[in-house]
Amino acid sequence: MNAEMVTIETCAQVQAGFSVKGALTHEPGGTHQVIMSKHLTPGEPYRYEEEHALRITPARSVDNYRLVPGDILFMSRGVGNYAVLLEDIPASSIASLTFFILRAREGVDPGYLVWCLNQQPFQTQLRNVRTGAGTPMIPRQIFNELRILLPPLAEQYKIARLGNLLGREQRLLRQLQDATQLRQRLIGAQILCGRLRL
Repeated sequence: MNAEMVTIETCAQVQAGFSVKGALTHEPGGTHQVIMSKHLTPGEPYRYEEEHALRITPARSVDNYRLVPGDILFMSRGVGNYAVLLEDIPASSIASLTFFILRAREGVDPGYLVWCLNQQPFQTQLRNVRTGAGTPMIPRQIFNELRILLPPLAEQYKIARLGNLLGREQRLLRQLQDATQLRQRLIGAQILCGRLRL
């Protein structure tokens, strides 16, 4: 594999999320959907669901914060710094300030970039650059200068596909484990209530 080490800035345009004063409250008639960290599941692509509705009408322009499918949200605050690929979102979506918004440049597969940002070598780099005592954060300029391995585009596609398959396997295993635990609880309850004989 003919790969090179490049900066994040080389791979993607990086923009901080949208900031608002005070707490966000849902406005049913709001013009923009806000994507928050509570809507995301680390390791899974994001698909909007109705229960995620958090609409606002911003008091200023949000053109620089508008999201499109294929963008990446990177959790820039706290100690759980992970990346998620946006797959299905409402047309007028923006991300909160807790995220960096990454838009992959030409020659960079967004799926590969997400995979790479979530791998241990990159996560180790992040631990070394976090600042702040209360809520740690990753400074955007430092984030831009961090380096990742960038193989040719065809290799990026293969790695991203493999990463998706591994993630899907993990989700299926979690679902199986949850279903098994539920079944065990139901059987236990039936035994204790005398409705099931051994």
